Amino acid sequence: MAEHIFLAVVICAFVAAAASGRIRIDLAAILLLISLVLPWRRDASGGLVGILDASVAFSGFGSMAVAMIVAMFVLSAAMERTGAAGLMGERLLRRGAASERGFTALVIAAVTLFSAVASDTTSVLVWMPLVLAVCRERGFSSSRILMPLAFADLLGGQWTLIGTRTNVVISDFLKTETGEGLGFLSFTPIAVANWVVVGSFLLWIGRRLLPAGGEDASLADRYDVQEYLTEVMVTPDAAMVGRTMGETRLERDGLRVLGVVREGELLPPSSWIVLRSGDVFVVQGRISHISALISDSDFEVKEEMRVQERTLRSVDLRMAEALVAPGSRLEGQSLEELDYQSRYGLSVLAVGRGPRSVQERPMAVRLRAGDSLLFVGHEEMIRRARRDPDLFLLESRSLPVVGRHAALRLLLLMGAMVLAAAFRLVDPALAVVLGAVGAVLIGCIGMRQALEAVDWRIVLVLGGILPFGLALERTGAAAALAENVVGALAGAGPLAVFGALLLLVVILTQLVENTAVAIVIAPVAYRMALQVGADPVPFLLGTALCASAGFASPLAHECTLLVMGPGAYRFRDYLVVGVPAALLTWLVTLATVPLLYPLVPG
Repeated sequence: MAEHIFLAVVICAFVAAAASGRIRIDLAAILLLISLVLPWRRDASGGLVGILDASVAFSGFGSMAVAMIVAMFVLSAAMERTGAAGLMGERLLRRGAASERGFTALVIAAVTLFSAVASDTTSVLVWMPLVLAVCRERGFSSSRILMPLAFADLLGGQWTLIGTRTNVVISDFLKTETGEGLGFLSFTPIAVANWVVVGSFLLWIGRRLLPAGGEDASLADRYDVQEYLTEVMVTPDAAMVGRTMGETRLERDGLRVLGVVREGELLPPSSWIVLRSGDVFVVQGRISHISALISDSDFEVKEEMRVQERTLRSVDLRMAEALVAPGSRLEGQSLEELDYQSRYGLSVLAVGRGPRSVQERPMAVRLRAGDSLLFVGHEEMIRRARRDPDLFLLESRSLPVVGRHAALRLLLLMGAMVLAAAFRLVDPALAVVLGAVGAVLIGCIGMRQALEAVDWRIVLVLGGILPFGLALERTGAAAALAENVVGALAGAGPLAVFGALLLLVVILTQLVENTAVAIVIAPVAYRMALQVGADPVPFLLGTALCASAGFASPLAHECTLLVMGPGAYRFRDYLVVGVPAALLTWLVTLATVPLLYPLVPG
């Protein structure tokens, strides 16, 4: 019993730490792993031991599930790098954009199919710029399309074994228990049913519940940048002539220097620039700060202008929006601490979090994944920022990066991988790893890019949490919990127990990262099935499908978080559309799984 209490305390602490955001989820997973090996209880010989031996606890890093997920990251990066997504969808989206509803239907279909073989986060980051570009061209409301895009991404992840990490984790657990995991397409019939029902809801009802804005608002208006741009020229008698820009007081006076125009050339701001008479500063700030600048005899005002994209182009500056990528090194830090302005020559006008901008100094904001940044800078500087893996610029980028032939080779390779796994020519896990290796060998992605593509934060989370499921099994906690749940249902049949399990999973996945839900619930689901004399396969299959129903919260999954800023969504929008979508997933899964996989073997 003490072991059970210990495990309950450990998992509650992990969930609380992950939900609060005060501790990185990968660090929380490692701490959870360490807690499983710390000696605190006495064994038969009287010595102190932990829940698991160290060799067993760290075995999660060598599991086939981790190897598959690493391979999935590599394949997803190869698809993005070769432009395979653009080859498949860019023209299709533009040709199908006759109406907003028709375009939404096309986006749901295209993203779902892509997400079935690519990671969830990559899918959103690849398709969102294409969708935003079409919305701008046709005047569609991006707010009514981006949330269906994110939900389609989650629905697509249900289709195949490699569609999402939860499917891999559940299959790996089943293989450990029975010697045989789930097939590559075991999920597909139920996932298609979910897609039809939830997709129809999004298309005909859900999109009408979303805000209709997003098509006309400029970047400056969306971020509520109530500041002005001003050109000021350094006068011949100015005291600062001959000094460096870092010695001026402009930044200290609440103004931001966006560039220095010298002899017709725009120089990015830098503290080492030695000022000359006739230099023109392009500064940005509030009216009160600009008024104080005008009265300074060191400067002569050249032009005053409101921040807008047309004005920016007139001084060879551009405004751009970028998202902080999940797992970015920017998380938890401010741009000021990273000296980002000096490195890239870009100034941050605002930081968006959710539907509105953060009301504090942009350079001092501690960033989170999914935050959107409003940049202003020279075109060359924006091109440099586009290559930064920690940011994702919301612009339509020219694809492919490697070449059309490479994209075609990759698509053929992935088609062969899917067929080999679907027809059991090779084990599905091996097929995915072979696909990733093949992508490197045929030149679709280099070895360095492949290693950089892996989100090692996710690998740490998986390696740290996977042994927790093993601990639940070995201590008997999973069996005890399953027995208590089944007993609480007062002898209800397998279908009622199955429905209660799926509802629990749907609720948990709105609150906790879905992979963690799958790892913790899998052993409990397995034991619940055995308690009621049912086949564990449908119980685990239903768990995997419902763990991908994190629709009701922007924090439930990276893809729902990434569309929050660009779509200008509030938390309420996720509840209004996401709760019905999650409940529909629960009902469809509950109805269809027993039809294809009988709960009680005949």
